[in-house]
Amino acid sequence: MPTLVHLSDIHFGPPERQDAVAAVARRFAERRWDVVAISGDLTQRNTRAQFARAKAFVDQARASAPTAVIPGNHDVAWWWCAGGAGVPALMYRGYRKWIATDLEPSLHAPGMTLASINTSHGIQWHTLTTRLRDLSVVGAMRPAQRRRAAAELAAAPAGDLRVLMVHHNVLRGTLSNRWGLTTRERGLDDVASTACELVLCGHDHESQVAQVTRGARRFVVSQVNTLSNRARGGRPVCYHEVAWDEATIGIVRHEWSAAASDFVPAASWSFAR
Repeated sequence: MPTLVHLSDIHFGPPERQDAVAAVARRFAERRWDVVAISGDLTQRNTRAQFARAKAFVDQARASAPTAVIPGNHDVAWWWCAGGAGVPALMYRGYRKWIATDLEPSLHAPGMTLASINTSHGIQWHTLTTRLRDLSVVGAMRPAQRRRAAAELAAAPAGDLRVLMVHHNVLRGTLSNRWGLTTRERGLDDVASTACELVLCGHDHESQVAQVTRGARRFVVSQVNTLSNRARGGRPVCYHEVAWDEATIGIVRHEWSAAASDFVPAASWSFAR
């Protein structure tokens, strides 16, 4: 069965867990996975030094397997274009210079088609909510973005696992009690509209895995924890490993073990496609 590793919220800079990052990099060197997906927040403060460290990590991933990566809210210099006033291109200048020019990459690998949506828009009129703490933090999926992702997934070869990757959590945090998107629970309907079978996201620094049904559509959510010291509730940092065949999607959560000084399998799920 092909395998995909889902990583998110590495936060290169003071919060990063260097031991955890090194353990993942060792697995890159072993070519452990067929696909690497990184759903944003590579940096903590959008600095050149942090982007340089993130680039080295992403380069290791790309050398090991086909890799898809998108920005998170920490990777966006929102102050260059707050409320639509300013230069939008400058918000992503660091990310585009160091990581990738494409903010919404697609990826095709044997048995899988991945589309992505950049939900990290900074402070724009369409990201404003009634909660002040959401400023520059909350994400959004615009209708045109959903239509493009849906078209890319609709064009996938028959039998391909259809994967959507976004940064912001589409499930409500059980610890934070917060939705990642401005549309809150309605964001699940937006995800369903793309006809994906699997959505990859992060942002909330809490691992969750679930199968969601919205109307006639059903999809699996891989919402992965951080690789930094900012994990909620003191829970272990982790990554998710996804495997699939024509009938099932399996996810294994690998958590950091202090005793092993490495990641170890901690929980697993299997869902019908």
